[in-house]
Amino acid sequence: MKKIISSSILLAAAVSAGAAPLVTIGDQLDLFFKGSVVGKWDSNITTTSANKLNDYSAVFRLGAEADYGRNSKFKANVKFYEDLTRYASEKQFNSNLAHVAATASYVEANYSIKANFAFDQRYQNTSTAMAAGELVRFNNWVAGIDGSYDFSEKVFGELGFNWARTEYLGKWASAYSNNDIYNIPLSILYRVTSKISVGLSYQYRHIDFSGGAVANSAWGDERDDHFGGLTVRGDILPKLNVSAYAGVQYRDIRHATVNTGEDLAFALKGTVSYELTEKIGLFATGRRDFGNGASRQSSVDTGCEVGANYAFNQFVTFTTSFTYTYTDYEGIDRKDDEYCGRVGVTYKPNKFLTLGANYRYLDNASNVAAACYMQHLVDISVSIKY
Repeated sequence: MKKIISSSILLAAAVSAGAAPLVTIGDQLDLFFKGSVVGKWDSNITTTSANKLNDYSAVFRLGAEADYGRNSKFKANVKFYEDLTRYASEKQFNSNLAHVAATASYVEANYSIKANFAFDQRYQNTSTAMAAGELVRFNNWVAGIDGSYDFSEKVFGELGFNWARTEYLGKWASAYSNNDIYNIPLSILYRVTSKISVGLSYQYRHIDFSGGAVANSAWGDERDDHFGGLTVRGDILPKLNVSAYAGVQYRDIRHATVNTGEDLAFALKGTVSYELTEKIGLFATGRRDFGNGASRQSSVDTGCEVGANYAFNQFVTFTTSFTYTYTDYEGIDRKDDEYCGRVGVTYKPNKFLTLGANYRYLDNASNVAAACYMQHLVDISVSIKY
């Protein structure tokens, strides 16, 4: 398998060396071919505490991308690719997974509209959907539209509608519950300066569950979340950019016997980036929100990530990050501490070719023994776009 991975990487590099330029149709539409080969070693393929399986694999990614609107107020981008994963020994985990992502935007002087859509086939375990020696099949769907309108030179508003669906497939449809999440965010913001905006935000979120094991119904079939708080965005300092909101979130859980009624929690989501030097960029994120498990569990999730990017030169970039997430499940005695560290390097000698190498360490420490797992993941990739 190592020979297969090495040969594939050399082939991808050779093809990219003579890559044709992008195809242009008219003066608005650009078409690209995208492909990559990734060689991986995974110490715990199913991310479980028992019966750990480790193996080498190769992922062959074939896809295309279309960009429209180079000289237009309306812009659109569509990406499609398929991941063909092949394992050296654990061939039961071989898969072909499709992915689609699309975005569109229209911008005028005093308003803008953005839309997005994504579809992803998944074959992996999660912290609430796992089985020793197996992987769970499910699909993720995402769609949304967001608009911004300037009421005056200083005051503007934002309104959106977003939908996300998780759909379990095959035998997993009888074990885990599908969910549909509908989200309506609303913000009224004031431009303190040309680079800083502050304001009030409200968000309504509705969750519908369907299917799954009979026992899942104990967690109810509907939830309504209401968030209200403050939002800050912009360049607070010359090299410091902040985008954050914080406030109070209320959850109403319906038709549940395990944990029913109402919950109130502090909620936040924020991103901070700081340009330490011309070559070093620092970033940090934080979040606290209600969560939903594959068996309809309700939880409060608190997490953060800190990291840095270092541009060694115009071709080579190093990245490192550390992520921590604390998940407190409601109605049951389960608390998870998840730690994830990553280091990586990217080499991009030209606009056609990108080479990368990454190492990731994942540790989920839980007071429930079956939910504890550790994983080491190493990957080397070659990507082309033309």
